[in-house]
Amino acid sequence: MGNQFGEITTMKQLTTLLIAAFGSITLLLLIAFSWPLTAPPVLEAPTDILIREVGIIDVATGNFVADHDVLIREGEITEISPHRITVERRDLLEIDGSGKYLIPGLWDMHTHSNTFSPRYQHPLFVANGVLAVRDMWGCMSEPDSFIACADVRNSWRTALESHTAIPPRYFGVSSFQVNGGTEVPSGYPDRFRADTVEKARSLVAYYADAGADFIKPYARLSPEVYRALAEEAAARGMTMQGHRPLAVSLLELIAAGQRSIEHGRPFLFECFAGAADFRASRDPVAAYTPELQQRLIAEYDPELCGRLIKALAASETAWTPTLQTMRMGALADSPELRQDDRLKYIPVLFKTLFWNPDADRKANEIRAARQGNVHQRLYNLALQQVGQAHRAGATILVGTDAFDSFVYPGFSLQDEMEALVHAGLTPADTLRAATLTAAQFMGVASRFGTVEIGKAADLVMLDANPLIDINHTRAISAVFYNGHHLNRNYLDSLLAFAETQASSLGSNLRILWSALNSPLVRVQFAD
Repeated sequence: MGNQFGEITTMKQLTTLLIAAFGSITLLLLIAFSWPLTAPPVLEAPTDILIREVGIIDVATGNFVADHDVLIREGEITEISPHRITVERRDLLEIDGSGKYLIPGLWDMHTHSNTFSPRYQHPLFVANGVLAVRDMWGCMSEPDSFIACADVRNSWRTALESHTAIPPRYFGVSSFQVNGGTEVPSGYPDRFRADTVEKARSLVAYYADAGADFIKPYARLSPEVYRALAEEAAARGMTMQGHRPLAVSLLELIAAGQRSIEHGRPFLFECFAGAADFRASRDPVAAYTPELQQRLIAEYDPELCGRLIKALAASETAWTPTLQTMRMGALADSPELRQDDRLKYIPVLFKTLFWNPDADRKANEIRAARQGNVHQRLYNLALQQVGQAHRAGATILVGTDAFDSFVYPGFSLQDEMEALVHAGLTPADTLRAATLTAAQFMGVASRFGTVEIGKAADLVMLDANPLIDINHTRAISAVFYNGHHLNRNYLDSLLAFAETQASSLGSNLRILWSALNSPLVRVQFAD
């Protein structure tokens, strides 16, 4: 009996300890969750600016002119002169630009913003000279705790206009990804499933009334539904921008007038002998197996691919290759991927729950394969196809798919430009694609995309000439944005702020909570 009572007493003590430990951990987590987050760096008041004797990169022509003065008033370029500009007012900021190079702000044409982007993406974008983005995420009919819906982006625009924050400029409003129903949480209106022609037309009507600019098609759409989306979008003054549904041929997509096609695999899926059978398979997404990946290379038809690339070049469809999304697979088995110093800017939650598991799966595929790293070969083939498309005259947009695994906001735009040069674009071609071409695509080239009088002074000042080496766009001396002069010290403070947020327990708990409370995210990651 004594042993029995002793065991009961021990169990009670253990239970009490476990309850106390659980309560203590819960209390600590609640304190961390509610503890105020570190404030972003203080933004000084906007001012008029005069940059003296700076070199200017003309991205339209690829030429360079040295030693010009540039006058900025109220965030707009009002004068550019090879002679010394004389100003009557002295209450402006004068910057010595001698030995520096001025380029327009960079654009990332494929991003995914979140409700916490001001603490994560925005400082990394601006610190890397990325001052404009096309966001490829939208919402359905409800506000969302994780995805930045229209009301959230409007609050960022208001903060930019009132000079209380410096998010990048957001251009274009996307629908949520339209994927035939698998992406729709229960309880949402049935039109969002878009698994019939009628629902597809109803979905487009909804987004047109909601003020969206384009519909984002995704991988699982049927050809019939895709055509209905494209027809209804055109009838309502909208466009299609997004993925190529795997059951829809590239030629069908071009004929439907899709405005842009995203990611690096559209030609990989179309240029092998089994392409038609792959499109016709019951579930092309499930059919994308390691065996099929090997076939994409073994059965590659360069002549067929050449014809398809010419068709793209002859169309008004632009291509955003987002090569960084394929780079992860190519390097999944390499220490280079896991030892990147920029990982310090990524929230611990992302690295633990998403990035590392993604890379582990790819690395295991590589190790299990008998024919080497197929992802590296697919990446190299995509590089080759991007170069071909550029030489044929296709419009290439520069985007990264920021928020995807091992895609670093801001930094990866620099990586993408380097990859495009490796693909065969010149530094001038690449710089134009990341500035003027993006502004033209979005229909705002009258205000953005070049260093010209009358345009917004969204500018990046570099320490070296990017026409010689595209990597010189990484050597940022200062950013001029929305009437603010963001010097190197301020840009470094943005990076330090992002690094602090990435490791903050409170920040990571808030991200986790926002994800758990988002029906859209729960469905997406369960799919």
